[in-house]
Amino acid sequence: MSPDELQKVSHVRALFANGKAREQRVIRRITLQELADAVGASTSTVHRWENGRGMPRGATALRLAEILDLTANVI
Repeated sequence: MSPDELQKVSHVRALFANGKAREQRVIRRITLQELADAVGASTSTVHRWENGRGMPRGATALRLAEILDLTANVI
């Protein structure tokens, strides 16, 4: 994984840890089911991530950054 990708993973995980991931999903009008389907996870898994009770793995975090159009300034 490149340094840029590692930084994105770190930012996505921080967003989930801070509880702001759900906010970003809602702003973009993406349902929990749509996000879960897009990353190949269950809705309960994404819900756990959004509540800070788990973190997405590297490749999944990169996909989440892409879907939610996340940048460092969102965090």
